[in-house]
Amino acid sequence: MSDESTGPSRRTDTREKIIEAAASLIPELGWGDVSSRRVAERAGVNTGVIHYHVGSIGELRRIAAVRKIRTFFLDRIGEALAQEDPAVAVETMLRALSANDPRDPELLLLYESLVAASRDDQLRAEIAGLLAELRQRLCDWFAERGVARPLAVAVTLTAAIDGYLLQRSLDPSLEPGPLIDGLVCLVRQQLTAGGS
Repeated sequence: MSDESTGPSRRTDTREKIIEAAASLIPELGWGDVSSRRVAERAGVNTGVIHYHVGSIGELRRIAAVRKIRTFFLDRIGEALAQEDPAVAVETMLRALSANDPRDPELLLLYESLVAASRDDQLRAEIAGLLAELRQRLCDWFAERGVARPLAVAVTLTAAIDGYLLQRSLDPSLEPGPLIDGLVCLVRQQLTAGGS
């Protein structure tokens, strides 16, 4: 009996296995080398099952990448936003984001996806939407805590994170301390400005 004919739960499990296989291959092989055959081998399914669950290998790569990027950022900011003090939250967030090795598969998937997005409008739009959601979530959170210019802080923070992660991929010895100090100082200034 084939994977796709054994019921909704089995179909969902197979689809998830395929998405996870694609997500694990992107950082390992590079975006362009993730093929239906390789995903099928990694997932332990027939190649035809890939196209049953997703329309194309391009769609599969997009689904896998966007899901992992969302998880990468939202998991790390979730813990930070549990803090009450915005300065402590910023430090917690930056330490969580810099805890991974620069060659960590999650970061490699992010880098591969950003390069691929320059040639794939749908991927670019989905990642841009995810980053806009992240900025808005941070903006709202900062506003609730009295940060004077919450959008400016959210945009600065997310841009600094992107830049730091990129630079750290090239120079693994780059420590997050100076960035943390600078951004915590910015947030404290905005808290003071918001309270006056």
